[in-house]
Amino acid sequence: MADSGVTVGQVIDSIPTGRFHRRLLLATGTIWATTAMEVLSISFTLSTFIEIWNLSELAAGLLGSAGLLGMIVGTTAGGWYSDRVGRKRGLAVSVALFSVFGGLTALATGFYSAFVLRLLTGIGVGGTIAADASYLSEHVPTERRGRYLAYLELFYALGNSVTVIVAWTVLSELSAGGTVFGIAAWRVFFASAALPVVLLLVVAVLPESPYYLARKNRTGEASDRLASIARTNDAGATTVSGPVRAGESDNTGFSRLFEPGLRKTTLLFSAVWFGLNFGYYGVFIWLPRTVEAAGYVGGLYAYLFLVSVFQILGVLSAAYLIDALGRKPTTGGSLVLAGAFTFLFASAVPGVGLDLGVSGRLPFLGGMLAMGFFIFGAFGVMFAYTSESFPTEVRSTGLGFATGVGKVAAVGGPVVVGFLTQYGSLVALAPVAASLVAAGIGLLLFGRETKGETLV
Repeated sequence: MADSGVTVGQVIDSIPTGRFHRRLLLATGTIWATTAMEVLSISFTLSTFIEIWNLSELAAGLLGSAGLLGMIVGTTAGGWYSDRVGRKRGLAVSVALFSVFGGLTALATGFYSAFVLRLLTGIGVGGTIAADASYLSEHVPTERRGRYLAYLELFYALGNSVTVIVAWTVLSELSAGGTVFGIAAWRVFFASAALPVVLLLVVAVLPESPYYLARKNRTGEASDRLASIARTNDAGATTVSGPVRAGESDNTGFSRLFEPGLRKTTLLFSAVWFGLNFGYYGVFIWLPRTVEAAGYVGGLYAYLFLVSVFQILGVLSAAYLIDALGRKPTTGGSLVLAGAFTFLFASAVPGVGLDLGVSGRLPFLGGMLAMGFFIFGAFGVMFAYTSESFPTEVRSTGLGFATGVGKVAAVGGPVVVGFLTQYGSLVALAPVAASLVAAGIGLLLFGRETKGETLV
C-alpha cells in the first residue's frame, strides 16, 4: 500500500465522539446483547433436557458446550472471513446463521439434534463476535476506544439480564411438563432465539469500515466514509491529503499472526482468553444447577438476576478503569480477583466441609456476586485490549483466533465441571478459580499496555 498520505487512525482520532458514535454503539451493542442470549439460553434448559431425555451429567455438559464448540469455528473462521470480505458482510452472514439455528433449536427431538443445532448456532455467534468488535473499534478515536469497547460488553451483560427475565417468565418451573399455550416451555424459549434475525435490517444500513476500505485501496470510499462521520458529529468536513493508509501489510492469512512481530501477542492473548473462558463458562453454564444444589432453588431466578446486575456494574467499573489505569492492570487485576471470589463462592456451597469463619448465604451470595462483577470487568476490557493489539489486516483474524482458542477452554470448562460435580462444588470449581488467577498473573507479567495507541 502507498506510503504517502495520512492514516485512517489519524483521521479517526481527529473526529470527536458524538451522535454517530452513540448510534453505532447502540447498533453494535444490540447485536452483542443477542449473542449473550444465545450463549446463556442453554444453561436454563439443561435441567429440563436431563429430565426429558434421561441425560447423564456428562452428556448434559457436552450439550452445554455444543454452542461453544461452534464458537471455536465461528470466531476463527469468521474473523478471517471478516478480514477478507469486510466487516459488514461478515457480520450479516454470522447474524443470520445464529438467529436461524438458534430458533430451530426449538424443534430438537433429542440429544443429537439439539447438539447439532447448538453447534451451528455457536458458529454464527462466534463470527458475530469477531466482526462486531472489530467494526466498533475501527470507528472510535483512541482516547475513547477502550471505554466504547467496554460499553459493548455492557450490552452483553444486559443480554444476560434479558435472558434471565425471559427464562423467569417462560420457564417459571424447570420441569418436563412445563407448557406455554400447550407448547413445551423450553421450545417457546428457544423459538424466541430467532428474533435477532430482524437485526439484519440494521446491518444492511451499516456502511463498511474505513480501515477495511483503505486496506483494499478503496481510498476514495474511505475518505468519503470519514467525512460522513465528521458531518454526522457536526465536526465539519475532514481534510484528507493523499491516500488514506490503514497499514503497511496486506497479508490477511493466519501465518501473519505467528510472524516475529506478532507471535508473542498471539500466544499471550490466546492463553489469557483460554483462562478467562474456562473460568466463565465453567461457572455460568452450571450456575443454575449450582444454586439449586446449594438449596436456594426457590430463589433461583432472583439470584441469577442479581448476578446479572453485578455483571453490569463490573463492566461499568471497567469502562472507567480501562482509561484511568490502563488495559493491563484492569484486566489482570480483575482476573485475579475473579478467581479469588470463585474460590470463596465454591467454598461456601453447603457440605464442602470448609470453615472460612462465615456461614449461611453471605459468603455464597457475596462470592457469587463478586465473581460475576470481576469476570465481566475482565471481559469488558479484553475485547478492546485484544483488538488494539493486532493491526488492521489481521485485526478480526487475530481477535477471532485468540477468542477461538479461548472457546476451546469454554467447551472444556462445562464438561470438566460437570464431571467433577460428583465430588462436590469445591472440587468442581477449584480448577476454574485457578485458571482465572493464572490468566491474570500471566497478563500482568507479560502484557504490553496499549492505552493511548492509535490503531494501525
